[in-house]
Parts: sequence; structure tokens; C-alpha cells
Amino acid sequence: MSSVARELAERAGVDVDALIRELTSAARAKLSAHYRYTVLNASLAAVMGRDLREVLTDVRAEHHHHFDALVTRIYELDGRLPDDLVLFATAEPPNEPSLSDDPHALVTALLESARKDARHYTHLCELTQDKDHRTYDIVQAILFEQGEHESWFRELLGTGSPARFQRGFRGRSPYLSRLPPDAL
Repeated sequence: MSSVARELAERAGVDVDALIRELTSAARAKLSAHYRYTVLNASLAAVMGRDLREVLTDVRAEHHHHFDALVTRIYELDGRLPDDLVLFATAEPPNEPSLSDDPHALVTALLESARKDARHYTHLCELTQDKDHRTYDIVQAILFEQGEHESWFRELLGTGSPARFQRGFRGRSPYLSRLPPDAL
């Protein structure tokens, strides 16, 4: 039985199966990033400064929120994820930059990763704009938050605008949290 969300998206001209594949890829990347940031925070604590640790902690928490929102939307569209985490995580090879123990090189690699993610969410916005409003709202909110992550990393490199990073708001996902609860 097809869900109402799927039927509405199909009627609007969305290739829902292709969209589910794209959303699944995005969810896989978010889960991988959450894991990666957790490992970075634990393993590099001695070489990272406090600001970098705080940014990593916040980005990690927001990736968790993004993963939850993406998975919820996949299921609303009648998509499914494998029950086996290994099968899910290894379904496509990760395309992530190599990381370094040098804080400057690490932040540069994370900045590039954030830019790559922003391009993917821009693509998802283009796929769903004026067709699937709920998916569009979710991926646009994530795109805005990716832009925030990029600015935090640029700030840490000394190439960005003055601090917009607010300590103490771990993973609040300011754009995603503005959506109505039933949209997530």
C-alpha cells in the first residue's frame, strides 16, 4: 500500500524511488559523519583546541538530528533502510577526505566535507522544489545548517566572518527545529 506522502510526491512529478535513493545516501553520509566526529572528538582531544572540540561536538549533534529527519522522511515516502547496520553503512563507499592530526589540516578537510555536503543538499532542493514541499523544507533546513557548519570551520581557520558560533546550544539544529513536528 502506497502512502499519501508518496502519492502526492509522484503526482507532483517526483521520481520517488530516485528521491529515496538520494535521501538514503544523505542519511548514510550523516551517520558516517556522526561516527567520524565522535571518533575525532575522542581520539584527537589532546591536539585539538577547545573551540574545535566545541564545534565538532555541535556539528556531531546536528548530524544526528539530520539523520533522524532524513530517515523519518524516507519511511514516510515508503522507503526502507536495511535492518543490518553493516549492510547500510557499506552500501556505497564513503567519499570523505583523509584526516590529519594537525588541527589546521583537519579543519580544512572538514570544511571541504561540509562544502561537498552542501552541494548534495542543493541538489536535493532542486529535485524537490515546488514538487515535494515536506522533503524540500527538510533538506533546505539541513542545507542552511551545513552552511553554518562551513562558516564555523572557516572561522576556525581565520578566513571566515566573526564568531557566529554560540556555545552551549549543542545540536539545537536551529533551522530544522523550526519545522512543525509532524514534518519530521
